[in-house]
Amino acid sequence: YYLGYTSTIVSTNGGINNNVFVARSKNPDGPYEKWNGSGWGGDPAPIIYFDEADSAWGAGEISFVELDGTLYCYYTWRCPDGDFTKVSIADSTSENWPETLEYKGIAYKYGPGQDSCDVFYVEDIGKFIALSTIHRFTTDSGIAIMESNDGINFTHIDTIRTGISKFCHNMGVSKRPNGHVQLKDELIIGYAYSDGGQQNWGKWATRFQRIKLSVYEGEARQTDKDGKNVLRADYFWEELPKEELWPIAIGTLPQKIEVHLKDGTYKVPAKWYDTYLRSHDITDEDKVKFTDYDKEIIDFDGLTMKMKKVGKTNVTMHYEGRQITFKVYVRPDDFQIGMENPKIVSFTPVQEHITVYKKDYGVRHKKQIRGFVVFEDETWGEAYNDSTRAHPDYPPKVPREQYEMTFEVADTNIITVNNRGIITAKNVGTTTVKVTITGGHSFTVTVTVEEELP
Repeated sequence: YYLGYTSTIVSTNGGINNNVFVARSKNPDGPYEKWNGSGWGGDPAPIIYFDEADSAWGAGEISFVELDGTLYCYYTWRCPDGDFTKVSIADSTSENWPETLEYKGIAYKYGPGQDSCDVFYVEDIGKFIALSTIHRFTTDSGIAIMESNDGINFTHIDTIRTGISKFCHNMGVSKRPNGHVQLKDELIIGYAYSDGGQQNWGKWATRFQRIKLSVYEGEARQTDKDGKNVLRADYFWEELPKEELWPIAIGTLPQKIEVHLKDGTYKVPAKWYDTYLRSHDITDEDKVKFTDYDKEIIDFDGLTMKMKKVGKTNVTMHYEGRQITFKVYVRPDDFQIGMENPKIVSFTPVQEHITVYKKDYGVRHKKQIRGFVVFEDETWGEAYNDSTRAHPDYPPKVPREQYEMTFEVADTNIITVNNRGIITAKNVGTTTVKVTITGGHSFTVTVTVEEELP
């Protein structure tokens, strides 16, 4: 079982600059191991990296279809040039299929208020179908239908509103494990919705509805031209008393624990989260189990962690059928925890080889050169001359005020690079860019400009 999910490398950027990740498990309820860039398990790495301007929402919301040994991956791409669904393909016969991903282009550009899509393959007619909400969060919301013969290029052919909830958004559709359906199947769509009241923003319900596919020949036409969607406002449940709540997740606050060896012991702040996403202290220590940690560095007695020697280790905590992995750092007694301006010990390119197309779906899609910084306290972040002054409520991990980058282009006839690392293509060719950050660390990336996607 594979679980595609959206996340961001740097959690302090306010929920933008997202990427696509994937995890796998032998059981649908887990435990899952994440793709790490070269295999499965350990620290995660994106399978789809958002490499355009950092101020945009980015990439995410992936949907999978497998056909004849090829895995089709569809994902949202929201960038300064617009909102799109992109498609990449991979070898589905390879265990490490993320290594084989190949970008194939833009499936379609979003219409007004269009949301992420879920894609399936209809075996009876040999077509790929994508469904998404459109005019989301409005009284005019509905379901957009796109179709494709090759799985790469999609056309919007219809919009359905009859019976669909107003203010709907973010939908999915039931399908076989390989992403296929047949016309005889009884399909179910699901989407989030609300009554549209501002006081209920974020208080979204999920609605499941049965749908039936049918086929006609000839030119595409609007089959639900005067369709009416439905305002549904009776979706709030009566709040459950505390004794009837159950844990949907567990965690520790923080999930990165730093202690000195001399501290001796540390009480793990274990939490469980209910269906309203409220946290509760875990008080029954007998129900908690810790596994997969280095017993030469730490050990546990209930929720009390005992420090044994300097080092770092992952720890998996189990409680009531839930689990989470967090990191523990046991520091030397003279190590400063919580450094304000730590020194950079490593500065490497997030992407060493960058290909830029002068045009992709009619727009430039300007890419951004970013550095991956590791500090002496083992914290890390992406560097792209982001400024704390620009968004003080969520300051960057590598603020320009302390760690400024410069860019030196070998051949400015091919590209130019501004002070945020944004590449502008000028002519077809290949050149290099040397990137230096405060403190003297540097790296060089190769940039190739092509006319358009083959």
